[in-house]
Amino acid sequence: MTEPAVLVLVGAVLIQLPIGVAMYFDAKRLGLKDPELYWLGVVVPTVGFFVILYYLSERRNLPKQSDSDPPRDST
Repeated sequence: MTEPAVLVLVGAVLIQLPIGVAMYFDAKRLGLKDPELYWLGVVVPTVGFFVILYYLSERRNLPKQSDSDPPRDST
């Protein structure tokens, strides 16, 4: 039988990955600075839930890219 802790961590990652991808594209659509930072914060198991809550509550107030900022590659 698989350990419950392993199942919880795997379940958390499986839930957080699609949310992280959606947050990345939402941050890019809103023109936020460094949208990949939110993605990276979400994929950390269990801590990512706090990043998700913060992002959703503050997404309209987060720093946006200015016109003088150079475009960033998404590679």
